[in-house]
Amino acid sequence: MGGTKRRKSKKAGLRTADFAGDGGPFSEVIVTISIRILDEEITRSRLAVNVYPDPALEPIARESLKALRKENYGYNDEGVFGGCLSDNFSGWEDMDGEYPKIDEDSKHPHRQDEAKRMNAYIAESVQWALTLHKLGIEEARRNEGDGFPAETKGRVN
Repeated sequence: MGGTKRRKSKKAGLRTADFAGDGGPFSEVIVTISIRILDEEITRSRLAVNVYPDPALEPIARESLKALRKENYGYNDEGVFGGCLSDNFSGWEDMDGEYPKIDEDSKHPHRQDEAKRMNAYIAESVQWALTLHKLGIEEARRNEGDGFPAETKGRVN
């Protein structure tokens, strides 16, 4: 019976009530920095950005990740779907040197490049999550018949 209900809801399409947020999607972008210290020195620093979209957005997220040719997505140990936009198979981006200082104003060109790369990685992930929200909200509005005309979309009178 569970399969029948799922098929019915899928045919009906995404609805505002499907979202985990208060009337809209709720997603989380988690940035993790790992610093490995061996003996008296830092041996590796790396950064991972994981996006956990609203459960209702999972089909849209999967489709997007496939189109982007990203392979780092699936369910974590708690059964929550998430994705990572890193091209590295492990999902981590290595950072050279000591520990991460994401400051693009560094006096060292290599540190500037590294900071720009890490900031771009975070920004790309956040923008992807925002795009999923936009697509999900638009789909829910279409399915519920409360879409706004293009010229008034998002405006409050």
